[in-house]
Amino acid sequence: MHRLLMLALCLMTAVSAGETRAQTQYAQNNNQFTVVFLNACNRQIQTAINYRDLSGNWITNGWYLLDPGQSVDIAYTTNRIYYMYAESIAPVSSRIYWRGAVRHFRIHGSSHTYGFRQRTMDMNNWGRWTERFTCN
Repeated sequence: MHRLLMLALCLMTAVSAGETRAQTQYAQNNNQFTVVFLNACNRQIQTAINYRDLSGNWITNGWYLLDPGQSVDIAYTTNRIYYMYAESIAPVSSRIYWRGAVRHFRIHGSSHTYGFRQRTMDMNNWGRWTERFTCN
């Protein structure tokens, strides 16, 4: 039984990795962006995004916790504009924010809104688009 469970977990991991490669290939060939958030800061951060999904709906997703050096495929879109927000976790007294002042969105599980920063992707470079969060 233990071997069956391990085999199932390995197969799920292989399928997941294959789907990610397939989604990236699809993005490059079909005028689609894969938005990637990369934590290039030496602190753990939490991030959120507001973007237009592949069905044309505006979606706000968060919180995504990223350790230093970690990246995550955060969204798939054909729209060149998205909005992002992030903040470092600790220490609270010297928290770093990546935010904006024009667009405000509520993040699931939060009782208030956050100012998001607008980002515009280059329509000539379909495929993976990486948002790097640095400490400076």
